Amino acid sequence: MRIKITLETPMIPFLYRHRILSLIKEALKKSDKDYKDFLYKNKITKPFTFNLVPPLNKEIKEGEIQIDNNFTVKDYIFYSKDSYFNLFISSADYRFVITLYNGLKNLKTFDFSSYENMLVNGEKVILHIKRVNVLNEKPIRGNSVVFKTNAPIIVEDKNDNPVLFSDKNFEKELNEITDRILSSPHIKGKGLEKPLKFEPIKMGKQVIKHTLKSFREKTGKPVMYLTGNTGVFRLSGHPKDLELLYKIGIGNRTGQGFGMVEVLE
Repeated sequence: MRIKITLETPMIPFLYRHRILSLIKEALKKSDKDYKDFLYKNKITKPFTFNLVPPLNKEIKEGEIQIDNNFTVKDYIFYSKDSYFNLFISSADYRFVITLYNGLKNLKTFDFSSYENMLVNGEKVILHIKRVNVLNEKPIRGNSVVFKTNAPIIVEDKNDNPVLFSDKNFEKELNEITDRILSSPHIKGKGLEKPLKFEPIKMGKQVIKHTLKSFREKTGKPVMYLTGNTGVFRLSGHPKDLELLYKIGIGNRTGQGFGMVEVLE
């Protein structure tokens, strides 16, 4: 299932993923606290991915982002002339989507900037939840799909080193990661039906800034730099696995807003 959330706000900084994640947690908590605790008090693979889309008439300006009491950085900010952004969330878990949908309907507003965290040029950012719509998904019946990335795909090896689509080990690492994710009891409970074959069509590399409280506390650094894969590619495998990946995202860190894809053909 896939939903579209229209958020009213004049601006959102590029460093948004950790606060969108907090919005999702808050909505889940408002609707079903036990389910939210199940997802986030246990070290389990999250059954969803998301992507924030600024409007076409956006402006991008540099500004000061106060991440928390310890870190303030110069970074870019999206400004929307119409004061809205669209957030897309996709999941294969019916309970997750229904819980999130009900929570968002009740939440109404969310403090993107909480206390002294995530102030933009000294101002607070408030997200007003204007609409939540359920979207139709494209059916996957064949054993080969052309996908386009809506959010960069992160593939990391066992040492957390990034693996690019052009690396000779990319397909092997992607298969290992996907097999492990699908084996999770709350995702599929079984690994890949057959190995995935990845064929780049028009792919590129993208470096993304990201921040998490745990990363800042552990490293003493404000942001991490992730190397992602973005563009158009063909993925072949069993239709059941391809459909699941379409819904939960591809690669590592999907629950942090990476790996969301759209079906092209």
